[in-house]
Amino acid sequence: MLDYLVERHPKTKILILSGKAGPSDVADLLTQYPVIGFVEKQSFTPAAIINAVEQASRSPSLKIQTLGQFQIWRDGQAIGIWERPQAETVTKLLLVRRARGARAVAADELITRLGPDADEESGRKKLLPLISNARRTLEPDIEPRDSNFILRGANGYYFDVSKTVSWDLLNFREHLRLGVQLISEERWAEAAAELEKGRAAYKGDFLAEDRYADWAIGIRREVAADYCKLLTHLADAYAALGQFGPAIDACETALDKDPLQEGVYRRLMRFHACNGEKGRALKVYRDCLKLFEELFGESPTPATRQLYQAISADQPVDCPGQN
Repeated sequence: MLDYLVERHPKTKILILSGKAGPSDVADLLTQYPVIGFVEKQSFTPAAIINAVEQASRSPSLKIQTLGQFQIWRDGQAIGIWERPQAETVTKLLLVRRARGARAVAADELITRLGPDADEESGRKKLLPLISNARRTLEPDIEPRDSNFILRGANGYYFDVSKTVSWDLLNFREHLRLGVQLISEERWAEAAAELEKGRAAYKGDFLAEDRYADWAIGIRREVAADYCKLLTHLADAYAALGQFGPAIDACETALDKDPLQEGVYRRLMRFHACNGEKGRALKVYRDCLKLFEELFGESPTPATRQLYQAISADQPVDCPGQN
């Protein structure tokens, strides 16, 4: 029977047989046929059968990287070059929609994104094979139209972020959320540890290789802003612990990402001053002043100028973690 199934129905996943099988028989089964599991006769219970079915029918695990270079791993193996680049684009479009808090992308929108000059009929004929190819790339053994990840709903196609999917963007956001919560509870060390995990997850801009794709620009800016927010919270957590070196480093990284954050300049000035680095604190202000005058034709806000004047005059500066 196994020979018949392998030859005629190679995608058969579940076959339940009852009977005797010695150790040598089991060894032959596991080496000669694509058997996923084996249940011994004395353990042939409903629970064992359910476990075998779940093992055979489970969907593969996916690890998705969208921060930096786009990459997907299936069961730990990296998916290399996609057979059809536009199938990869379809997958990205579905992920972008999920990243922005929505769910499905209408077929018409996908058609427009992939070929704005295509008419509806030819666009749909082109889209369906791309959807199928994307599904098979993620799950090579699925039947046509089947998928655990790219699904069709009433409003269009969507990417199901199930329990077998690990997505770096969602992980990054969760570390940020937990870090902010811990800061609100003044659990500074735990907050710093959580936010450092988020910092490590951010390996680059969202879908960095699609820098000029209009459908990725908005979400890329949102994620970059969240990264700067994470770094600012991280700096505050370190400062509250009196660790001004790491706090300064987090501020500098945030300004490298977005040099127009005046609040971060003030933090950096204060942390340098609290760390006994008056000269560096004053230089931070001069850098901020120069940039703002060049870009906006005006000085920083009074709060920033007042902090500069206080540091210049060696007046006491409120230092986190020293109250």
